[in-house]
Amino acid sequence: MAAVMVTAGLLVGCGGDGGGTDTGPVGTTPPAENPASSPASPTTPTTPTTPTTPTTPTTPSPAASGPTTALQLPLEVLGDGLPNTPVVATANLTLDAAGVGAATQLWFQCHRCGFFGPPEFEATRYAPTQIKASLRVLGGVSADNAADIPWVDITDSTVTLADAERVQGGLNRGGLYTVRISYALDANTRARLVNGMNLVQFRFNGTDGESNGFRVIALQVRNAAGQSLATNAVQRDNIALEKDAGKTMSDAVTAGQTLWNGRGLLLKSALTGRSIQAACASCHASDGRDLQYFNYSNHAIVQRSRFHGLSQAQGQQIAAFLRYSLQSVPHVAQAAPWNPPYQPGPGLDSRPLAEWSAGAGLDAVVDSPADAVKALFGQPRDGTALALTQTDVDRVMDATATLNTREVAMPIQFPDWNAYLPAMHPMDIWPSGSAGGAWETGATFAGNGKLDPLGTYKKIGAWFQSHQNPNGVHGDWSHLTPEQRNEIQSLLQPSGFELYAFAGGGRGNHIASSGHYGAQVGAANLQQLASSTNTAREPAAFTTHAFIERAVGSLFQWNVVQHWEWAQRYGLEGNQQWFIGDYDASTKTWKGRGEARGWPFNTVSAFYLAPHMVYQTDTDSSGKVTREWILAWETGNRVGSYYRTNAWYQAQVSINPGAQSDWVNFSVDWPYLTGFDEYLANEIGGTTSAQGTAGLLSRIRLLQARIKSAQYVNNAIPLYVASDTGSLINNRGRFGRGQVLKHLMPTSFMDASSTQGTAYSQFSGLSQLQSGLPLLVLNGALKQFNQVYASTNPADWRRCDPNNNDLGEPEPTAGFAFCVDRSKRALPLLSPGVYGMTSVGDRITPEQKLQYSVWKAQQLGADASRINTLNAWVGRLWP
Repeated sequence: MAAVMVTAGLLVGCGGDGGGTDTGPVGTTPPAENPASSPASPTTPTTPTTPTTPTTPTTPSPAASGPTTALQLPLEVLGDGLPNTPVVATANLTLDAAGVGAATQLWFQCHRCGFFGPPEFEATRYAPTQIKASLRVLGGVSADNAADIPWVDITDSTVTLADAERVQGGLNRGGLYTVRISYALDANTRARLVNGMNLVQFRFNGTDGESNGFRVIALQVRNAAGQSLATNAVQRDNIALEKDAGKTMSDAVTAGQTLWNGRGLLLKSALTGRSIQAACASCHASDGRDLQYFNYSNHAIVQRSRFHGLSQAQGQQIAAFLRYSLQSVPHVAQAAPWNPPYQPGPGLDSRPLAEWSAGAGLDAVVDSPADAVKALFGQPRDGTALALTQTDVDRVMDATATLNTREVAMPIQFPDWNAYLPAMHPMDIWPSGSAGGAWETGATFAGNGKLDPLGTYKKIGAWFQSHQNPNGVHGDWSHLTPEQRNEIQSLLQPSGFELYAFAGGGRGNHIASSGHYGAQVGAANLQQLASSTNTAREPAAFTTHAFIERAVGSLFQWNVVQHWEWAQRYGLEGNQQWFIGDYDASTKTWKGRGEARGWPFNTVSAFYLAPHMVYQTDTDSSGKVTREWILAWETGNRVGSYYRTNAWYQAQVSINPGAQSDWVNFSVDWPYLTGFDEYLANEIGGTTSAQGTAGLLSRIRLLQARIKSAQYVNNAIPLYVASDTGSLINNRGRFGRGQVLKHLMPTSFMDASSTQGTAYSQFSGLSQLQSGLPLLVLNGALKQFNQVYASTNPADWRRCDPNNNDLGEPEPTAGFAFCVDRSKRALPLLSPGVYGMTSVGDRITPEQKLQYSVWKAQQLGADASRINTLNAWVGRLWP
């Protein structure tokens, strides 16, 4: 098996797992072009060619004299993905004699070193690769003489991941797209190290059908204490230079424009050899600005082009077009394929609006529980012991304030840009001639009239284009009239729901009782292309339900890319109040709602990319649920799936918390967010220190979500609208503060006993960080609960009806309940002087929780005035 070889610093990628636009330094040798990558006919796969001959690396040999050579990063290991021509990248690390003697491990940070997408289902030229990446440490041996040095596959069993990555999913289909890895150097490897230049090689073994490589963004030789030993400097690629070099018009620009927009020119992948209808412009931002903004390299564009069946020359033309046509897109150095968009961090709001999408970078992801608490409560992360006061806690746990979730560093890594990009374009899932209709012309599926989300989105884009401010200031929408604001809000809000209706059904169920929803039609179209050879490898990933998930997931990805493009092209990430608010038709006035920054799309958005929103429930012959909340190909890595659901939910809170809308589920469904913070913590477990830390970090995120949700629901939406006849599911009160009553209960912040046992507080672990901290948080919870509920009129509440099942189960304990009980019962006495709550089937009614909150808070020593305020309201609810 031959390999294409490149030197350190050469590669950066675009789309899939590579996806991007970064070229390497002048004078390096590009990977040899594989003739098999030329476009194929729509029906006949091209024939694989003889493996290419490896190019010669230009890295100086270890014996070369002269100045130390800098380590160039990122090290991009990208190619067309064909397993018969793996890509090898070589890096150099210089050690002195002391470093040679002390070296024990190779440490590196890798962007997408594992596979994350669904396994390939179509016929392929070669078997899809199972292990994506390999490495070997050559030390002082030149690459030309390294044939006898074995490659080591990078797997969870051969390397050691940092704790957060290891216990939250690992490499393949794990929770984090960028991971920190240590590889222990054995005696044979250490014997190859020399006083001088030492070589390390990474290999991309081939594609799974979706990815075309990975990136090493940091690389060190370390001693046992974790200290870096290499003495040569690190030089990072400057993508601004590539952008500057591409500002000149040429014939390549014109050719590249044609290729970028050309339909029917691409292969699904070089592995399948099947032609698709989607163009480059179909899955990315239509003008390619995502590749320019997130600083993908020219080389990455070229390699992704080759992955999709174009030649190297054609990929270079596409890169030329993008660089020339997108000169006006601001260069944001922080933006990178591995830096998660919108990752929160201190100071983001003070940066220019154009920089917000880049996020605060991977360094803003918090690993320490103490630092996570400090970040949440606005304390400096200075290495000192945690020492919060009640004033510090109350300042943040305030339902009348606005917690800035864009600037609070979070203990979770947001998804990278590649996770936004559609695995398949809707036009290739619902092509012309599909049953019920096609993506490009609209469709009629079971239970719905004609649906044309593409037409709707074109209309929205045209509206923004025609209504830009005449002053020419990007992102200034202050000129809009109240009528215009209402007009665009009326277009945006239903657009995501039309798209969802195109798929049909609801979360976990896209199967119609009669006829077929769009998700079923799309799944059937994809299944017709399935190869028994590939589907036999992992049967559970190729069921009808799994194909429904492929269709639904790609549809939601396409949706969010449209949102990002609108936000960037038209500067919509500023004042949300310009686009989200209440219009009074009688007075023709507008009352805006929202935060200083955020997407104005109060509809189906990033939240819906979570596996928990995409999955299709599996059941057995008796109707018993056998799989839910995770995707079909994630059954072996539930914790990784839960992490990614958490990441999308948390990202939505930063990108667009929804501006206290009537539609509490859009853009953030607060009960889902808080529920998965708990689910992930429980799934991780706590038998090891690393698991305990990860679980505590998840619960700190839960605390943030409880705080933010209290602020979010502290609005003027009625508690219950008696005149809203019909099912309770449509009552306006369901979208107000009543729905989260159970989540903001003080019982959610304390150990709570019932007739079925004791539920321990999710926040008791905070005492490990600071003695007495759980009590400070309980006091904060009492404060925010009283702010949201204690002033409400008991007559305004709906009283629970045990016989009403509109919400899917008896109303008093239903998941979406927004009522209080008709009467109260005395708390049961569990033992002398110790009360509990009456619990049936692990469900407890609001009146039991409220009474217990008063009693237990007193026992715990909570603030008396806050307890009295709560007790007085409970007395008014049930005199």
